[in-house]
Amino acid sequence: MTIRGICPECGLSAELAAFVTQGEHNQALAAALEIPAILGPRVVRYLGLHRPPSRALAGAKAVRLLSELRDVIVSGRIERKGVSRPAPLQAWVAALDKILERPPSKLPLSGHGYLFEVVASEADRLDAEAEKRKEEAVRSGASAPPSNASPTVRERSTEDVLAEHRRLAAQGQGGKPRGGEKEVAPRRGNQSISQLLKGAPSAEEGES
Repeated sequence: MTIRGICPECGLSAELAAFVTQGEHNQALAAALEIPAILGPRVVRYLGLHRPPSRALAGAKAVRLLSELRDVIVSGRIERKGVSRPAPLQAWVAALDKILERPPSKLPLSGHGYLFEVVASEADRLDAEAEKRKEEAVRSGASAPPSNASPTVRERSTEDVLAEHRRLAAQGQGGKPRGGEKEVAPRRGNQSISQLLKGAPSAEEGES
């Protein structure tokens, strides 16, 4: 003898088991919607590892698995062997990808124990990499510049350019400095500027 029920919304008449199953599916869907979207396809494939080979995954079991998974993912922490640690989204992505790529030999899975172990391992790995990057950044920022580093080049001021201009203009008059002035040896490294200013008018010529 079967017990039938009627949906109060649409009037559908069906066996009571159908309504119970539909309710379980709705609960599973609600739990799945609270899981970050980036994990959605991975979680669906992961649930397949819990399915018995001869039949579909029962609705009640799917609800339990998804609800447990949702609670741990949303909390942002993972606890294994009495140790609680942060479990960022990257750790879940890496763990699920690793399990789906190389599933455990003993299937179907009965719970999330294996997944949680892998997530904890991935969380430790991410922490170690972050700490290593931090130490490298600190060492890089605190290190002194090498002794053979090139010295800072000082830009020539306007006064330096004008002085060079007057000196070259004076040398242009007969190639010798004007009376009372000592000849100044040209500075090394100013050859290109000397060539550009050679033959420029002196201050007296510019005012005439």
